Amino acid sequence: MPASGPTAPLGSHRPLTGLRVVELASVLAGPLVGTFLAELGADVTKVEHPERGDVTRNWRSVGESPDGPSAYFAAANGPKQSVRIDLKSREGQQQFDRLLSSADILLQNTMPASLAGLGLDPEALAERFPSLIHIHLQGFMDAPERGGYDMVVQAESGFAALNAAPGGSASRMPVALMDVLAAHQMRSAVLLALYEREKDGKGAYIETWLDASGISALANRATEHLVAGQEPQPLGTLHPQIAPYGETFTCRCGGQVVLAVGNDGQFAALCDILGLSPLASDARFATNPDRVVHRKALAQKLAKPIGEQDADGLLKSASTRGVPLGRVNRISDALNSPTGRAMTASFQWEDTPVQHVRQVAFRVHRTGSLNT
Repeated sequence: MPASGPTAPLGSHRPLTGLRVVELASVLAGPLVGTFLAELGADVTKVEHPERGDVTRNWRSVGESPDGPSAYFAAANGPKQSVRIDLKSREGQQQFDRLLSSADILLQNTMPASLAGLGLDPEALAERFPSLIHIHLQGFMDAPERGGYDMVVQAESGFAALNAAPGGSASRMPVALMDVLAAHQMRSAVLLALYEREKDGKGAYIETWLDASGISALANRATEHLVAGQEPQPLGTLHPQIAPYGETFTCRCGGQVVLAVGNDGQFAALCDILGLSPLASDARFATNPDRVVHRKALAQKLAKPIGEQDADGLLKSASTRGVPLGRVNRISDALNSPTGRAMTASFQWEDTPVQHVRQVAFRVHRTGSLNT
């Protein structure tokens, strides 16, 4: 594969240069936000437990090297400074105060019952640092005493039940999705608070939650119940309202492809590519509602002609005709794509070279040209 391709989204643009962030957050959601802000140019100081550091330093998969930061830790921690502070000591509190005295943003995921004992009481901090933007991630909106763990939230928010094949057992999403979703809520909160502070100079204390972030992201699956009065059922990769969407087929080369056909025109083009033009006018498949009802029969009709094609040729034909079809890639394949390479960052953490995926996935254009 050629080395050329897209460059890192931001280039050399660092619009948040000069912003100071204190990240008193562990595991994934908060550190992802700290990395996002650091990639945008903010000066981020990560405050870790004085003895063990961030708990993810010791989260290693089987066969992973014991040297350097764990892959999990590297995933959420990029261009930051790290300090170890004992917030339960007087000296640690003084050190923490010095950090906050020049900070714009504080990110933390401390249990609410522990805030006062660690010098994190929101009202006290707001009085001492009135321009501070204080973002507090918690586990459960209605139960602040509960610790937030991604697997539990996946289960209780409905994600695990839906993440299964029909009739199958509930399954964990392959990443800590509730943390990732909460990180996006925290980023939105940070940017909103910065915008408001520009107008009135005042900071803010903002709460967000893992479970609320997950429920917010249920989107159309939630409205199946709220609007249609139905209990959403697990469908594997299939889409409840669109067909063929999520159907996966194996080509003669062994590669797998997945369809995401969203309208009748795309379906007609797919049929034409596969030599199945009459299928587009078949009463069972002519419109999307018809195809949803008869999706099993449709998949059977599509399987043989797709299986007779090579994946590369089919992908090229589909792209030319505007048919949404993609290859089922492994993680290594995705990371070796042009976009995957552009989204991979290499850096040093405590003198160890590491890589992770970037948290900034947008490119800034101003007056029609890239600001680099």
